[in-house]
Amino acid sequence: MYLNKRSVVFLLIAIVLSSSYSFAQTLPLTLEEAIRTGIENNFQVQVVKNDQKSNVILNNWGTAGLWPSISINAVKGIASNSLEQKLANGTLIERDGAILRNTNAGLTVNWRIFDGMRMFATKKRLEELERNGELNFRRQINTTVFDIIGNFHLILQLEQQRSALQQSISFFEERKKIAEDRFRIGTGAKTDVLQAQTDLNLQQVNLFNLENNIKQAHTNLNHLIGRDPAKEFTVKGSVAPDSSLTFSSIKEKALIGNFDLLLAQSQLSILFQNKREILSQRLPTITLNGNFNFSQNKNDAGFTLFSRNSGPNANIGIAIPLFNGGNIVRQQQVADVAIQSQQITIERLQNQLHRDLLNSYATYQNALQLAKLEKQTLELIQENNQIATERFKKLAITSLELRQIQLDLINSQTRYFNALFTAKMAEAEMKLLAGQLQ
Repeated sequence: MYLNKRSVVFLLIAIVLSSSYSFAQTLPLTLEEAIRTGIENNFQVQVVKNDQKSNVILNNWGTAGLWPSISINAVKGIASNSLEQKLANGTLIERDGAILRNTNAGLTVNWRIFDGMRMFATKKRLEELERNGELNFRRQINTTVFDIIGNFHLILQLEQQRSALQQSISFFEERKKIAEDRFRIGTGAKTDVLQAQTDLNLQQVNLFNLENNIKQAHTNLNHLIGRDPAKEFTVKGSVAPDSSLTFSSIKEKALIGNFDLLLAQSQLSILFQNKREILSQRLPTITLNGNFNFSQNKNDAGFTLFSRNSGPNANIGIAIPLFNGGNIVRQQQVADVAIQSQQITIERLQNQLHRDLLNSYATYQNALQLAKLEKQTLELIQENNQIATERFKKLAITSLELRQIQLDLINSQTRYFNALFTAKMAEAEMKLLAGQLQ
């Protein structure tokens, strides 16, 4: 008897643990949590962040060429020579296998102390490249958040459609039951039963497809936020567009916060600094060189058996460019063309931004109006569906009439949910254009 009680206790513990594990695998996910996780773990965000780090590392005076280069070199050699020397005083020196040892070492400093202001232009360009990397990183976050918002609300929309479709299927099942009862007692035709079953099967197929779309949206969202695509979760929230946005406010923010425009302006600044670097080639350069050398030689035979030299030396060099085949002029002309093209690109982006904002705002306003109207229509059709079902039970309407009302209900639900989703995505797109999603 004791063993049986213990077995029951173990079984209950196992059930509780199993339920807890299942619950842990399907924890609810809010939009804020999804965005936070995506910013931390999204793969593309991490890649762009590493690119930004590279620009930060390169932005220093050493890369710009301000600091000198310092090097130490040393050589130690040994040689075996056969020596034959006849000196002026008649002395004859003959030696086989005479060993020669030499040691050379030096410290070299090269410093270009003036390069036509090129190093300052290069430093400005590196600073702008770092800013460009920061803007690109923020743009990637902005885009990633937009994708997360879209996928998250797509799941919400699909789940709303699933819930509504499941409720509608119950209406189709009730219609089928009524048709079967009427056919059984001889007050209805078999065609009504067949049509009711056909319509019910079609809605069940739609439900299966909807379930598949929901699963795919879940895996896509997991990938966006850098998680295992198979991780199970439930979404928590609603598709509720912000109806307070105005075109003037969003346009004002977009003109100063659109990342494509900011990046294009940053690229223009880089091109200007590049032109300054080209123009610096017309000016003289001054280079300071310094050395400290040590040299020592030992010889087993010969006139000089030992020698040692050490000491510093320095020099300053000036180079004045006179003619280089017109290369600097051509480089400057190419730089001017690039600057002109970038200015046109900025104008194009400004015009494109205005166009995209107008289109998104029009879509946003239209979707809000449609959602309001479709909500009213849906309420009317829902009431009409209940009345029609009761009338069908009392033989007041035909099966075909009830079928059309039920299909109208499903179509109205779909249009309402689509309008809400369209308004939400148009709202998110305007905020994306304004750089407000980061």
